[in-house]
Amino acid sequence: MTSTTPPRILLTGATGYIGGTILANLLKSSSHTLSNATITCLVRGPERVATLSAAYGDRVRPVLYKDLDDLETTTAVAAQHDLVIHTTLGYHAASAQALIRGLAQRKVTTGRDVWMIHTSGTSNLADQPISGTWVEKVPEREFDDAKDDIYGYEQEREAQTKNPQRSTELAVIDAGLQLGVKTLVIMSPTIYGLGSGLFHRTSLQIPMYIVSVLTTGRAIVVNGGKGVWDHVHVEDVAELYKIAVIEILERGGKALPTGQKGIIFSGNGRHTWMEVAQGVADACYEEGKIKDGSINSVELAEGAKILAAAMPMMNEHMVEMALCSNARTVASVGKRLGWKPSRGAEAWSKGFRDDVKALVEKK
Repeated sequence: MTSTTPPRILLTGATGYIGGTILANLLKSSSHTLSNATITCLVRGPERVATLSAAYGDRVRPVLYKDLDDLETTTAVAAQHDLVIHTTLGYHAASAQALIRGLAQRKVTTGRDVWMIHTSGTSNLADQPISGTWVEKVPEREFDDAKDDIYGYEQEREAQTKNPQRSTELAVIDAGLQLGVKTLVIMSPTIYGLGSGLFHRTSLQIPMYIVSVLTTGRAIVVNGGKGVWDHVHVEDVAELYKIAVIEILERGGKALPTGQKGIIFSGNGRHTWMEVAQGVADACYEEGKIKDGSINSVELAEGAKILAAAMPMMNEHMVEMALCSNARTVASVGKRLGWKPSRGAEAWSKGFRDDVKALVEKK
């Protein structure tokens, strides 16, 4: 990819929150390599193809496919590209492996290195302190992507309890090693802020809690909200992806860890779940959607029932992982690559208000 031929880049999830923001950032990059690149986007539905083409012109090449289970098309399209940026469902292993197989075919054809940047999340590392399913031996454990064996830890966790997102991530790494595809996993914590994509502009984790508050008219926190996670603004996440992409295209990815060592973090702040609950409650109160900003602490079972009233897919396991657990990380590798996230405490606070306003307008 450091040759004179134009880089062949494939992005999945261009209509999503993360993928759409990454696409927008790549297209406006001042990098000479990126400014000359056309980005292929696997998308569902002719309407989405039309929207992407109208907005970005010949900078994008939308390719229509049925869905994530359309593995034949996925593999065939990946086989025409040198770099895949994969941002669709992190727990759909079959489509992720199809991309790896396509990249392996590309390598055979060109003789050049091929890469896949895979999107994952720090819930893979989260404990389960209420149910006791997984309790860390070291209290307040913190994972550093430059020091710790994240791959080995995830293997240990997966051997005890299956997690679709974690198992997909491990499958991507293993398939890459087997087929000669270089992989980089970017594992993000709670992502917040309004995205810059054309379709979905809000995240999932905090907005799903906001939906519950707007639906039930009450703000709750489970088990006192003692759990601690990290967070990062979606635009800062996109910047990290852009840095990795440029490194791959211009220098062959020499500065990037790959394979079992190629799992990096993107956290840029830290919060408790009580802080999230209070931020949501205050924002909903400011919009006049609840009577006051008070928080009611409930047990896991009751919390799951309340949240399920607004979002039927919620159960005790999901609530514990998404709104109660601990997952502390240190993004050392990104910083060494020159990543300088610029959105801090002020943006984090504003994010609650932005999400509430966006969801109120949507309703």
